[in-house]
Amino acid sequence: MRFKIEFETGNEELPIDYRRKLISVLKGALEDYNEDLFKAIYGSGHSPKSFCFSTCFAPKVAFTKEKITLNSQRFHVMFTTLDVLTAVHLINAFMARRNKWIPFADCNNKLKVVAVAKIQERSISSNSVCFKILSPIVIRDHTREGKDWYLTFEDKNFEAIWKRNLTDELKIVLGKDVSKDISSLRVTPVQTKKTVVKSYGIYIPCTIGSMMFEGEKYLLEYLYKAGIGSKRSMGFGCLDIV
Repeated sequence: MRFKIEFETGNEELPIDYRRKLISVLKGALEDYNEDLFKAIYGSGHSPKSFCFSTCFAPKVAFTKEKITLNSQRFHVMFTTLDVLTAVHLINAFMARRNKWIPFADCNNKLKVVAVAKIQERSISSNSVCFKILSPIVIRDHTREGKDWYLTFEDKNFEAIWKRNLTDELKIVLGKDVSKDISSLRVTPVQTKKTVVKSYGIYIPCTIGSMMFEGEKYLLEYLYKAGIGSKRSMGFGCLDIV
């Protein structure tokens, strides 16, 4: 299920690490809406979340090293999730804050939810699809020593690490081993670029652009609805069909 939240801002400037601030807004909305639900989602720290989101700014946005300057005091955030109940809860949480100013943590700005709307999902009818990357893809290689290495499409092991992580993820989600189908997935970069994104004070190499995927339809549908890569509930890895 997909839906978008349209925000109005107090002024035109947002911090470059805005995803971190949006997560704080999301947590506050969920905690006010249902404390038990908030604890179920965020009480276990870094446990996987069942949603993904991307932020869309209006044209003529100016980016610098430390801030984003909007052309208008509006932007929207699009959420996608496999779980309809999660979507309903998130929609209700944001609806409860509609037309109320919310401090944008640790910066001289504030937000107001002005609209909440469902987005029609598109169907995948074949075994190939071109995805536009709405929010940068993060592929993380978490080593046994506890270190994190981040890869982009330029790295030799990008696809192998992503497929390994997806195999582990779907063993939990689907309750079975689909490694053969994942191994057979063909991934072709299309106008793909490397970028570096600041998140929680850390600069993370990511991939943006578009990618062509060929494989089992259920895997393509999963990527479309759940997103791709790591840190999806922190504003990364959201896809749309070209």
